[in-house]
Amino acid sequence: MADIFQEVDEDLRRDKALAFWKKYQNHLIGFAIIAVAAAAGFEGWKYWKQQRIEANGAAYLQALQTLEKDPKAGLAEFETLAKDGGGFAVLARFQSASQTLKDGDKAKAAEQFTAIAKDGSVDKALKDLAAVLGGLAWLDAGKPEDAAKLVEGLTGDNEPYRFSALEVQAQAALTGGDKAKAKTIYEQLKQLGALPNAPQGVAARAEIMLERLKD
Repeated sequence: MADIFQEVDEDLRRDKALAFWKKYQNHLIGFAIIAVAAAAGFEGWKYWKQQRIEANGAAYLQALQTLEKDPKAGLAEFETLAKDGGGFAVLARFQSASQTLKDGDKAKAAEQFTAIAKDGSVDKALKDLAAVLGGLAWLDAGKPEDAAKLVEGLTGDNEPYRFSALEVQAQAALTGGDKAKAKTIYEQLKQLGALPNAPQGVAARAEIMLERLKD
């Protein structure tokens, strides 16, 4: 978490800023974004002027606060910040997509996540995260083919979102009526679930799905 605020005003790095963040970040995706962003380092930020970073950081936190009180107004603030460019703008785009999904417009949210995933100016770690989230949103929107296509490049052995991408593809195959393909992917996930780097629950979920898919 501390890396996120490394180039932001000193006040934003104090304990009260961290407490403020936790208080107003009501979407699980927000925490995932922060974790990935910290690992990525936001290399592009070092070229920004300090004053712009401070202003955007303050605007982002303000938008989070507004979102708690008035989701519609908060979404408008995030959309404005998203147009400004830079690291906070990317986070704002994630928040906008997340709020859109929460509001029930699954197709629009999927399009927003997809736009981030295909944006060449966005850090790869965040692009990949957006692809996974977009895939899930496309599934919710009833478009399994779009979901599978969005994550197809994330299933390689060295891809950090490999497991999530495979789960999206398995569900997409099942939703699309390809039961055999779904079973194949879940079998793969069951085996991969034994790896040290496998997320908790992957093997168990795969086993449950395989049980349900028995002829």
